[in-house]
Amino acid sequence: MSLLKRVFKRPFTSDELHAMAAHHLAKPPLPDAMYEAAAGMVGKKGVSLLDHWRSTFSIQLDEIAGEKTWQAQRAKLLRIVLVEEGWADVFRATDKISTPDVWAHLVSELDFFQATPREHWKGLVLQRYIMGLLSSACLIELGTKNYGIDSTKQLEIRLHGEYYREILNVDLQIGQMVRQMIDNYDDENAYRVADVKDDVINPIIAEQYRLLALIAEQIANSQVDINSVKAKMDALDAKKREIGEALTAARSTAA
Repeated sequence: MSLLKRVFKRPFTSDELHAMAAHHLAKPPLPDAMYEAAAGMVGKKGVSLLDHWRSTFSIQLDEIAGEKTWQAQRAKLLRIVLVEEGWADVFRATDKISTPDVWAHLVSELDFFQATPREHWKGLVLQRYIMGLLSSACLIELGTKNYGIDSTKQLEIRLHGEYYREILNVDLQIGQMVRQMIDNYDDENAYRVADVKDDVINPIIAEQYRLLALIAEQIANSQVDINSVKAKMDALDAKKREIGEALTAARSTAA
């Protein structure tokens, strides 16, 4: 039955998707060291990170099965993959930043961060990163076997991740610069750079996020228009040079 559904592009039921993923639900696909670490992460309610992932992944499978057509299921799967991959990008961008104050704006509106003291946020990002790795790997395998997720589509997903990391790096590097100035009691320069970020950098970042959303839409529902996306990226790259010029001017004024 599953083979016929793949061939004729018929939607899968929740039971069918769970059956296809049963081997990963039983033994999540992590390297041994990471698997042991995840199994040892147990929350206040006594639920391990792996069991929490199993519950979350089961909900994701139900969400995919809830779509009425094969094409809609495929699009839902791809959107979930992009979200899960995004947590890996957030982890990599924040891992070397000592204080959550620099990247709090990325997560502060999420309920499970709001309910946790800020000093534990780095641990939450690590946990969400592990869950993201698991869900993304399992869904890509499911998508490859059942929804025509080919090497081209996986390249598009990587393009989305690379562009997201670029946005995060620009945002957080400047945020970290401001934070270091504050820690060094250099409030005048901190305010000056913060003003540049508000007036010059944040509008460019907002445009980058709009382009990222367009890429995500094309990945989920069609294919990435490389020429159009590249032209938009090139235009934003030209604007990003304003960042360096504005920061240089701010530093020169401070000197």
